[in-house]
Amino acid sequence: MKERTVFLDKLRVAATCAVVLLHTVTGVMDHTDMGAYPLEKKVFLVILDLVCWCVPVFLLISGYLFLNPDRELGMRKMLLKYCRRIVLALFVFGVPYACLEQIAAERCFRWEMTGKAFLMVARGESWSHLWYLYLILILYLLTPAIRKLLAILPRPVLYILLAGLFAGSSVLPWLAKLLETETIRGLPDWGIYFFYYISGSLFRQKSGSLADTESPGAAKAIAGYAWTAAAVLAAAMACSRLNGNYTVQMAYNYPFTTVLSLLIFGGGSTLCRMVPREGKAMDGFWKQAAGLCFAVYLVHPVFLNTAYKFLHVTPLSFPIGISLPVFWGAALLLSAAAARILCGIPTLKRYVL
Repeated sequence: MKERTVFLDKLRVAATCAVVLLHTVTGVMDHTDMGAYPLEKKVFLVILDLVCWCVPVFLLISGYLFLNPDRELGMRKMLLKYCRRIVLALFVFGVPYACLEQIAAERCFRWEMTGKAFLMVARGESWSHLWYLYLILILYLLTPAIRKLLAILPRPVLYILLAGLFAGSSVLPWLAKLLETETIRGLPDWGIYFFYYISGSLFRQKSGSLADTESPGAAKAIAGYAWTAAAVLAAAMACSRLNGNYTVQMAYNYPFTTVLSLLIFGGGSTLCRMVPREGKAMDGFWKQAAGLCFAVYLVHPVFLNTAYKFLHVTPLSFPIGISLPVFWGAALLLSAAAARILCGIPTLKRYVL
């Protein structure tokens, strides 16, 4: 097993755990007036700051793999293999979810709901967590063009392009929110997703580069610096919420989330490329766990929505210090069990999961 595969497997597992925690929190915040829960709101904001790196890391992984210039990847393969998988996942899981949403609203089931559910998925109106599939589908469709652009674009120009995306889609929107002004205008927020996707390719070093000549000791030092910086940044982000005066909320284009994601991914990619690993006893475990991640992502809202929307029980129903870890752990374990069952279905595993 290649070193990069193990590293990416570990990242997928960690990011999937973070996604479940993210939705455990947002599933409450999006449907609750948090003004009545000032302490819980503060805790939720801290957690969001600490886990929102998950989606950027998934995009960095995709860019790392799909924008590899040494990999043969044309439009035909993207359409028939990767795009098909995403479309099937959208309808196989999105249609039942859209039906459940209608049943919850009308308190009954009608066969007409099935047809409406297909239309809802086509319009992007199924459960909210599926938005990522629409995003990744667009990126997959654009991947051949992006690969050609990266092949001819000089590296300095690429850096300028990425700096522009970061400034326009992340820094400027943050400043506008911080200063509460509409005079500062930047790029659309979705530009940050292209930033992550393209940035993933930059962590892949070609043979003969300076990075390949560094010693394992130097590589460990670089990774250590990156992760130390990530830990300091995460602590600072958490501390910024403690007094309750800083209330700026952004999605995955929050500048500090962007930097945190790059530090996490960069430290690990540096270490896995340059430092030979000795113990490989856990490689099989990480591979199997990573193989369940997509299914866990698809099914975990079933358990959260069952508790929140049908049973009307949320982490706010109990002391937050106990309830939040319990809700997150239960959702994660149940999702992993369901994912293992789903991945045991050969057709579903081959074409969707």
